[in-house]
Amino acid sequence: MPLKKYDKEEVLKQEEEAKKAEEEASTKLATTIEENSKAEEELKATPLSENQEDIKKRIEEARDIYFKASKKQKRIGTIITICTMLVLVAALILMVTLSGTYQWMTYVSIGIMVVVLIAVFFLNRYLRNGLSKQAEEYIAKLYSEIDNYLFGGENFTELSYKPQGQLKDEIFFDARFYKDLKNTRSRNLVSVKYKDKLLVSADLAGNILIKNRLSPMFLGKFYDYENSYNKEGKRIIMQIKGGELSRPIDDVEDLKLVEGNDTYAIYTNDDEWRKVLKQDVIKMICKLQIDKTLIDVIVSIRPGKTSVGIDYVDEFMNIPVDHEFDFNLVRRTEKDFEKVLAIFDSIE
Repeated sequence: MPLKKYDKEEVLKQEEEAKKAEEEASTKLATTIEENSKAEEELKATPLSENQEDIKKRIEEARDIYFKASKKQKRIGTIITICTMLVLVAALILMVTLSGTYQWMTYVSIGIMVVVLIAVFFLNRYLRNGLSKQAEEYIAKLYSEIDNYLFGGENFTELSYKPQGQLKDEIFFDARFYKDLKNTRSRNLVSVKYKDKLLVSADLAGNILIKNRLSPMFLGKFYDYENSYNKEGKRIIMQIKGGELSRPIDDVEDLKLVEGNDTYAIYTNDDEWRKVLKQDVIKMICKLQIDKTLIDVIVSIRPGKTSVGIDYVDEFMNIPVDHEFDFNLVRRTEKDFEKVLAIFDSIE
């Protein structure tokens, strides 16, 4: 069989077609994000229920206490800094002007400087510790209200939450979404029985190391639930594709791409994967739609566990301090969580 001759025009044509397809996909995604975001705007326009208003009020009270304490400490910090500089400058002037006449003035001035600096160090540490304690109280109140609201349904039992709790790295690593993960950082660790099976969730960042700095491959809500899938060594990974901020899953070298399109990709080493990830389950996962808040969705099915990670924008994951708490963030979490539970229910 003769070798195919290099055709420059054909290569350029293929490159142009690939570029055009990429641009069309980007335009389509941008349109989809805009359309999906309309539903979130409609949700925000819906008045809060009485219960939701009460929860928001209690969280706002805790936030306001911490915010005022934070502002007060900044003022105190400014005053301390100014007073410290004045004392140090005065001591330095005394040392320069009088040390020639009174030699002991040098030692007195240096002593004053040392004492002032030590006192400022311990005072600042005391103030920081006090503010940290108030921050912890605010965070505890925030998450206790949210967790009791989200996990208060009749299908939930044995609820346990730790606002400052850390999910074990191995639990996220075991989902095998990304390679070379260095560690995870998490908070709002929840452990609860959902329909008599263990469900664990956390606000989590999964980090890799880039130029000696940690960089998140994932930042959002992570849910881990028991299943009855028992094929040893087999796993199924699915990702709802996102835009520029989305990080494509990459721990798939031992898997095959069995289905993929502009919306999602599925990788697995299980030839019978359709028995688990049925078409209605795929449609259910796709209901977690990409918009201005939700970046992408990753799902991992392996023996004993199903994990769902929802990657959100930073603003969604931040704890509000200097602005009013927006309960719509909780309503959005609730809406997405209901879809996650439906996915868990469909994967036995």
